Amino acid sequence: MVTNGHTLVEVLTGIQPEEERVNIRTSTQATGTAIRQVTIDSRLVEPGALYVALAGMTVDGHDYVAAAAAAGAVAAIVSADKAPDLAHVHGWSIVTMGAQPPADWQGVLLIAVPDPLLALHRWATWHRARYTTPYVVGITGSVGKTSTKELVGAILSDAMPTLKTPRSYNSESTLPLVTLSLTSAHAAAVFEMGMYYPGDIATLCTIVRPNIAVVTAVGPSHLERMGSIEAIADAKAELVVAIPPDGVVILNADDPIVAGFAGRTSARVMTYGITVAADVRAVDVVQRGLEGTDVRIVAPGIDDTVHVSAPGLHQVRNLLAAIAVGIVAGVPWATMRETIAHRLSVLRFLIYPGMNETQLIDDSYNAAPTSVRAALELLATVDRRRVAVLGDMRELGHIEVQAHHDVGVQAAQTADVLVAVGERGHWIAAGAREAGMTAVYEVDSTAGAIPVVMQLIVPQDCILIKGSRAMAMEAIVAALRVQTTE
Repeated sequence: MVTNGHTLVEVLTGIQPEEERVNIRTSTQATGTAIRQVTIDSRLVEPGALYVALAGMTVDGHDYVAAAAAAGAVAAIVSADKAPDLAHVHGWSIVTMGAQPPADWQGVLLIAVPDPLLALHRWATWHRARYTTPYVVGITGSVGKTSTKELVGAILSDAMPTLKTPRSYNSESTLPLVTLSLTSAHAAAVFEMGMYYPGDIATLCTIVRPNIAVVTAVGPSHLERMGSIEAIADAKAELVVAIPPDGVVILNADDPIVAGFAGRTSARVMTYGITVAADVRAVDVVQRGLEGTDVRIVAPGIDDTVHVSAPGLHQVRNLLAAIAVGIVAGVPWATMRETIAHRLSVLRFLIYPGMNETQLIDDSYNAAPTSVRAALELLATVDRRRVAVLGDMRELGHIEVQAHHDVGVQAAQTADVLVAVGERGHWIAAGAREAGMTAVYEVDSTAGAIPVVMQLIVPQDCILIKGSRAMAMEAIVAALRVQTTE
């Protein structure tokens, strides 16, 4: 990821433990070495980059230091255990944590540390502490956090210089890279925060120090790993707990678990939702299918009707969260309204023309019970024959049978045709059949689904494609989509 530019001395200073930090004296070469990019992916290295070699469960970044060097990396943070062998094989120099850099070196300078990920965290934490950014937003939730992040980023960036998490850089290895892009010019920063285990979000909060929290939802995503909804809620609430008393916590009032987080913070609480009790709420909602939604926004100082181009009621909720952030940040409603009207692209749901004059709703990015329900709710608003192509939902643990069955029941209520894909698809199909649906097809794999869908669709069908990331359902979209020149 491209950053605002760092000096090598800043890197060597920032990676040290705060309580042991020593000043780094500069050599001529160290002074002249600028870090123009920081990345954990050797394939993304550009000249002037610093490469951080992280050891994952299946891939060890140390195996790609040479590739990073060939692409133009000038330095690499590596494990102290691996540094001697890398230096010996390639003739590179090593600097250890807290030591002074060599007077000069050839090739990549290896920065040897006990734990490269921890060093990256320390550096990002040190860098973040240098700035008093007025509005630092952390966003988490089982679903909706990426779309909400995009909406918050759009509203804030139209009013002030804003740093925003790109793509889904929301993990302990990628969010620090975003933090390193913060500059004194930014008046706001928007960080999406994901979690894999308990404590992950607390760690991210220590790095980015948010003063505004947004929690979108708590659902059974990651239930297989976390064990219970309560454990997932506790992990998401780490963001709420991290907000200082003078900050603001923004909660989805339509989610009872999230609404309950109000008792976990001493910060000011704002709520949003399609409920009369919410501080920022949507009323007079008129859904117009894939054309979006007309909605009246009611909030302190706001009572106005807008058109939300992103289809689906869940996107209305995401927009309400973004408006709440805009209110906290002092963005005038006129500015927010202009953003909503003209600069909000369709989020997550991608609408494409398909073969045989069909219409595709591409929501293949991922799937969980909450997001599948939202997708089916959108499909139900379409005035065409409706085809739902639904794949496995992963990591649901002990509720996976019931969750897939319930999705099948909803599919029977909203779709005319169902294609259930994957080894868990038979539970979806069973739920649909039990609910009275007859046009139900089962296939074992994504590849196997393509010819089945091609054979059963007819002109003017609207086809929803959705499944967990591991199912790679985008292959079905690619097979059905008609390429245009637009």
